[in-house]
Amino acid sequence: MTKNQNDKTQNDKTQNEKTQNEKTNLIQKINNLPEVIVDLIKEYIPKNVLAFTNRENYNLYHSFIANYIRDYESYIRDMIRRDNEIVFSKIVREKYLRWFEIRQYRYKNMIFKNYFYFIINFCIENDSDNCRKVINIFLKEHGLDKNLHKKNVVIYIKWKD
Repeated sequence: MTKNQNDKTQNDKTQNEKTQNEKTNLIQKINNLPEVIVDLIKEYIPKNVLAFTNRENYNLYHSFIANYIRDYESYIRDMIRRDNEIVFSKIVREKYLRWFEIRQYRYKNMIFKNYFYFIINFCIENDSDNCRKVINIFLKEHGLDKNLHKKNVVIYIKWKD
């Protein structure tokens, strides 16, 4: 690495540290403000941004997020990949009936019995243990966990020439 490149990477690291310190200082300053002022500031923050600040705000404002999602299935897969149990739990509780209605769901070279089985398989493939726990708890609550492993049918599609 040349001296010029080394200086550039050092400057980038310094700049990132400065930015991180500024963000931390801003958060500390906001936390020191009176509640009345914080509430006034929150009024000017869009609901879809406020939803991702903490669990309480997500529960309040998650309905505003749906308007900004173009491909909901990609959003679900992304939450599973990130193993985001808070968001995924909300999605499961809102969409589970629809997931059982989607029959013969295709993904890559596989056909799943329904979308719910795809979600279970996708959690396993991506090592999303928190999301798998959410699904297992949900299935137990609704009495759908009995013999689930026997009902899971995946058909692998092989192309013939």
